[in-house]
Parts: sequence; structure tokens; C-alpha cells
Amino acid sequence: MTSSADSSADRLVLEAVGVALRAVPQHARMAIAFSGGLDSTVLLDATVRVAGASRCVAFHVHHGLSPNADRWVEQGEAFARTLGVAFASRRVDVPKSAGVSLEAAARDARYRALDMLCAEHQVQQLWLAQHADDQAETVLLQLLRGAGLAGLAAMAPEYRPPGTAAVRVRPLLHMLRAQLEAYARARGLRWIDDESNADTRYARNALRHEVLPRLAVHFPGFRDALARTAAHAAAAQRLVDDLARIDLQDIASEDGRSLERAALLALDDDRAQNLLRYWIRTLGLPAASTARLTDAL
Repeated sequence: MTSSADSSADRLVLEAVGVALRAVPQHARMAIAFSGGLDSTVLLDATVRVAGASRCVAFHVHHGLSPNADRWVEQGEAFARTLGVAFASRRVDVPKSAGVSLEAAARDARYRALDMLCAEHQVQQLWLAQHADDQAETVLLQLLRGAGLAGLAAMAPEYRPPGTAAVRVRPLLHMLRAQLEAYARARGLRWIDDESNADTRYARNALRHEVLPRLAVHFPGFRDALARTAAHAAAAQRLVDDLARIDLQDIASEDGRSLERAALLALDDDRAQNLLRYWIRTLGLPAASTARLTDAL
């Protein structure tokens, strides 16, 4: 029998997907980044219920990091088939570079693959299944790394990275993982459990399994508080980006690929660094640390 909590979760998930769908052109398709885990399984199932299978395509990225990865592709394709949803997968090689964590390298490879799949299938909306617990973890990780505003803004509900084919949309960002579990339970869904998610050598897993449960005991509303922190940081970041755009008009070359040295150095250090961060981002280059920007100036 379905509990009231399960039926409430069902309604909330469908409402969240419906809100996101209202921003999509009437006949446009949405790509769902579909790992086969709980979160993306819920998102794919709910999107099909709200929008219809013909408007959905499931994209799966094979990282090659788990001995079970081949089986996950098969399971993902089989689940998409039961929903009547088109399915496409891409295998990536995750580079093991000095100074770059395996988590970060896998994430970058995954997003590059998803962006290429969107371009190939001419999809302009990429829906991602991150939720409120993921957002809280991201804000805490960024705080512990000493990140600036852009880092503390964490994951935006909607964002289009420069040079990409699709807008990234996170319809479930305000939902709790427990609510997604309740939805899946009520629907009788089955999902993949990636064994690496239990490995607390990875920073995010350590937070998820060892820190957040203890934090919840003393600060039960911490997820909402961290979500507000992310929203405040995002608003402040938009303002400093506006300032950078104003400065860039007087300092950048016509094609935007070089800066006028004397005009840049005429700015105070904080404003010059803000301009450099924004300029580097608009060129699609990796973000530079404060130390590197100081050296550059």
C-alpha cells in the first residue's frame, strides 16, 4: 500500500518536472543525463509521465571505471526501452592527471560527453538529476576548498556553459534525496547502486556518509540554509559579472581574445582579478586560482 509520504513525494516530483517543462518550447525534446542511479531513474520516469516518452531521450556515459559499467549500459538501455524512450550512450576515457582528482576528471569527461551527445541529437535542453542533498554537499566542499562566489553559488537551477549546445536544467534541485527514494518506492522502480559511492576516500562521499548525518542531528535545516547561501552567492556573482562586462568593454580587443595591458593595470587588484576571472570564463578556459591571477597581474 502506498503511504501518504510516498504519495506526497510523487506529487512533489511531478510538480517539479512540470515547472521545468513550462520553460521548454512545446514540441522540443529534453535529454536526461541517465546514469541509472536513483536520482536519474526518478527524473527519467517522472519526465516521461509529465511530458511523454516521445519528448525524452536518455543519455548514458560509460566511464570505464567500474567492472560493472558494461552491465549498467545494458540495464539503462533496458529501462529506457520499457518507458519507450530513445537511448544513447558514449564511452569516455577518464584521464588520471597529477593534481586533478579522479572525481573531477570523471565529472569533466562526463559533461563533455553529454554536451557532444546533445549536439549530435540536436537537443537544446539537458536535464540533470541533482537534488538538495547534492547542493548542500557542493556548497560545503567549495567552502572547505576556500572557493569564491562562483564556487559557493554551487549548481544553478539553469545554466548554459559557453560554447555548449544545450542549457543544463536541474528540475529536482530543491527536492531531498529521501523524497526521491519515496517516489521510487511508490513507483516500484529499480536502480543501479554504484559501488564507488560508498568509498569515503573520495571527498564528496566522506561528506555524504560521515559528516552530513552528524550535521543533521544538530542542524536539521542545514540543507535549506546552504541552499540559501548558494542563492546569495549566485546573486552576488551576477553583480560582479555585470561589473566585469562593463570593464571588459574598455579593456578587451575587438575579438575579445586579448586585453589592453595599461588599462587592465589601471584597475585596483580586486577589480582586475574579477575582470580576469570573467574573461577567462568567457573564453571557455579552466578557472585560475587567485595565486595565478596575482602572478599574471
